[in-house]
Amino acid sequence: MAISLAACGTQSGGDGGDVTISFAWWGSDSRATITKQAVELFQQRNPTIKVQTTFSAYAAYWEKVATQTAGGNPPDVMTMDTRYLSEYGERKVLLDLNEGAGKQVSLADVNPELANTGVIGGKRFAVPWAQNTSSLVYDPAAYQAAGVDMTAPMTWEQFRVAAEKVSASKGFQTRGVTDFGMIDSALEIWLRQRGKGMFTPDGKLGFGEQDLREYWELASRFRTSKAASDAEVTASYNTSPEQAPFGKKLTAAEFAYDSVYPSYQKAYGTDLKVAPYPSDDQANIGQYRRPSMFLSVSARGKAQDASAKLVNFLINDPEAGKILGTDRGLPPNLKIRAQLAGQATGTNKTIFDYEASLEAKLGPAPAVPPKGAGAIQKLLQRTYEEVAFGRLSVDAAVSRFFSEAQKDLQ
Repeated sequence: MAISLAACGTQSGGDGGDVTISFAWWGSDSRATITKQAVELFQQRNPTIKVQTTFSAYAAYWEKVATQTAGGNPPDVMTMDTRYLSEYGERKVLLDLNEGAGKQVSLADVNPELANTGVIGGKRFAVPWAQNTSSLVYDPAAYQAAGVDMTAPMTWEQFRVAAEKVSASKGFQTRGVTDFGMIDSALEIWLRQRGKGMFTPDGKLGFGEQDLREYWELASRFRTSKAASDAEVTASYNTSPEQAPFGKKLTAAEFAYDSVYPSYQKAYGTDLKVAPYPSDDQANIGQYRRPSMFLSVSARGKAQDASAKLVNFLINDPEAGKILGTDRGLPPNLKIRAQLAGQATGTNKTIFDYEASLEAKLGPAPAVPPKGAGAIQKLLQRTYEEVAFGRLSVDAAVSRFFSEAQKDLQ
């Protein structure tokens, strides 16, 4: 943790109306470096506002925020995920940015479709900090050495064969792809390719037992053919890119959001590339414009004006946009995005080019997931792990998942 959260929570004091606000996010060390640079610029522009920052890996972040919220002291400004937006919004933890201090957060230059992803029941509990979409991040050298052309669209079976070739070329010590059976974002894309979704608009599961059975059978074919990682390796998936199987070079590809691609490349140490998901219907790749991360303001903070000012700065300031680049995805502000796209190099250019190539195929974002979506993510992971380790059959795991999911979504 960069800075202790003991002082987290808005303070007032000092001369001239000085205030201190807390700002928390999840991400890697490299993300922290650029975020702190942007925050420092904000403080230079606003010398009466001090920002105390803290960050952690994804899972640890939500544990910390849950603890702080239970204690009545959530961060003044926090990053929010679609999985948890309903939960924190409905608990009245988040400020409605359509009202009061939130009105100073301008979304005039944000794609309306993307902007509306933070709205529940007419209340704007969050604003998108970036746009990303799903991707397959892979090592081109490994796939080329195995004789695989990754530039051509693939069906799921074609990709399984390709990944198995990579595994074989590495003596099966490195696998072609990280097992995706436990990844809820991969399940979502697979479902969308079949005209379904993770959730219905009224907050129920958007798929049935047969759908999950087919998905886990697909993932199991990858694993048992050694195209994908084994259970011991995959169990470390829900960590930072540096500690994920792909980041540790235990696999040669991983399904991930394109915004995480730079962190994978830094961890991997060699040039990587991004590609769309495999699909059995190339007219429907299942991918969409996704708010990779939201910014929310605490409804319990005492310096909401200062907090909203920081949010507006991070979204709409051109210099801040340049500092932040594409670490979280494409800038939500379309003017800043266009400016950066023309100047982009390296990993930033890769992400801009990737999303531009998919623009015509990207569908609309689904509705905000219901309360309990975060629990569903964890349930999917731990239930599939039982399958991967051979402790449960697919049929038994599917039955257990649906039995427990109904409780999580109540």
